[in-house]
Amino acid sequence: MTYPAMTAVPVTELRTRQPEIFEELKDAPILLTRQGHGAGVLVHPDTWNQLIEDLRHYQRLARIERARRDLDAGNAYTYEQVEAMLKADGLLP
Repeated sequence: MTYPAMTAVPVTELRTRQPEIFEELKDAPILLTRQGHGAGVLVHPDTWNQLIEDLRHYQRLARIERARRDLDAGNAYTYEQVEAMLKADGLLP
């Protein structure tokens, strides 16, 4: 999900163009501007949830890669360390 250029909308237009702006969120995030500068970004909830899911996935992959490098370097994890990492990732209760 790549957004080469977000539509920029002045914050003051939210009042008058709200239905149109929220409809546009289905296609891409919208950059809110204030006095010509970025003030925030509106994101559709589905897009937000996908971003969070992707972030968690990549965090897990990064943890796996770090563990692989540690093992390749001859370092080992204790059972407790592995258990703590899995709990931190939400993979164990």
